[in-house]
Amino acid sequence: MPRTNMGKISFAMLLILFIQIISIVTMLFINGLGALTIILYSFVTAPFGLLFGISGIVKESGRSLIVPWVTTIVSVILLALFLITLFGFSFGD
Repeated sequence: MPRTNMGKISFAMLLILFIQIISIVTMLFINGLGALTIILYSFVTAPFGLLFGISGIVKESGRSLIVPWVTTIVSVILLALFLITLFGFSFGD
């Protein structure tokens, strides 16, 4: 468990990002366009995850660095998924 406040905020952001990933995966099985809608909301949460993850990396030390690193990696993945969805899809062409 992180010791500093930024590490704890990073942990909370990681929980939010995991809830978002779980909702994306469940919506993929129910309705693909619903999953796209959830992915398009990740432009709000992913930059916050990057911000808190990087600041947690700077503030934490020792074994508690794992949570900020995971938060940063998950945020980068969600941001990349958002950008691929935004610029990669072409409907009807």
